[in-house]
Amino acid sequence: MRRFLGSAWFPFLMCLVMAGVSAAAFAMLAPSGESVGNSEIVKWMNIGAWAVGPVMAIPSIIGIGILNLLRRLFRIRRVEVFHPIVVLIGVVPWFVFAWILSEEPPFTPIARAVVEFLTRPMLWGSLVAILLTILLSIPLLLPKKK
Repeated sequence: MRRFLGSAWFPFLMCLVMAGVSAAAFAMLAPSGESVGNSEIVKWMNIGAWAVGPVMAIPSIIGIGILNLLRRLFRIRRVEVFHPIVVLIGVVPWFVFAWILSEEPPFTPIARAVVEFLTRPMLWGSLVAILLTILLSIPLLLPKKK
């Protein structure tokens, strides 16, 4: 497990989980758009909501890659605790952004559509990726067998 957490597959898998759970959350929540009040906005949000997961995952994997490059340049790659911390640094901003958007009062039809169609899947996708990262990184806190 320690080897997997230190590999490049771990951040890629977490970004893939974030993208997949966001798409699944949109499919499961199935927002109706009745509160939006504009059928044209609802039509475009139904199309765009499927893309919120990959739109979150691509900048996250790029940012995680840059942070891992910096870790390699400064020779702190061997510190095992930093592997999940770097992944969390790439995923947590999406959770915070979704949380802030969900707390904003939606006054316009576009704001109501963003909250209903984009924010909830973004919140679920990032939350599942954060929890999975934390759960998978628990073995790093246990003593290593010699």
